[in-house]
Amino acid sequence: MNPFINSGNINTYNKYPCLKGYLDYFKNVDVMKPGSCYCQKSYFRVLNTYSEVPLDVQINEIIMAEHLAMGGLTKYVQFAPGTYHMEIRESVGNRKLIFETSLNIDRNLAYTGVITKDDADPTDLSILMIPEAKENTISGQMTALRMANVAQHSEDLDLVTSDGTVLFSGVNCGDVSNNVGIPSGNYTLELRTKNGKNSVVKVPKIEFSPRMHYTLFIAEKDGDKSNLQILIPEDGVNYLDLC
Repeated sequence: MNPFINSGNINTYNKYPCLKGYLDYFKNVDVMKPGSCYCQKSYFRVLNTYSEVPLDVQINEIIMAEHLAMGGLTKYVQFAPGTYHMEIRESVGNRKLIFETSLNIDRNLAYTGVITKDDADPTDLSILMIPEAKENTISGQMTALRMANVAQHSEDLDLVTSDGTVLFSGVNCGDVSNNVGIPSGNYTLELRTKNGKNSVVKVPKIEFSPRMHYTLFIAEKDGDKSNLQILIPEDGVNYLDLC
């Protein structure tokens, strides 16, 4: 398997070293070994954290999104494993092509492709291909959470509950954490700079359902790196037809 990060037509896997360990986990999973899943499909959706203009997203002949605004998230689309051509255009004016790349889709995975600014060149775009990992140990009244920091130039961040429990610590730009299990229920979450020095954003009354998986995406709001938001969509592994 080869989940990856793309910028333009160049594979930039090494540009986000903090993602390397997370993505390497998937490279070592052999889904075709005897007795394993032979599923010949995967799913892909797009999250826009690039706020300059609304975007149109097309993969081969499939229109994934039109006028996808900052914070917008598409539905999952089913794909057979393979290589696909992706184009991103501005939704306004003459629909200028601003990004194109090749996407590698592997078997039996759900991906979120995060449109974000290029780490080395903020005038360019990158696609962070983030596969989902299902924790089979999550059962009963438990929920699986992970955190993905895609806020350009943010400090290392901690995520803390209202009772002071630190769920994630030192998550830098480009980091994707592993899943952690928490008791299901309602939470107030607070994003802080590392070691709890400064509060960045607080989100009250978030409900996490039992046996569900969520990824908390940390993104800039309205292109302001000092104004962060937490986007909390359900992971596709909760309901997609995967082995």
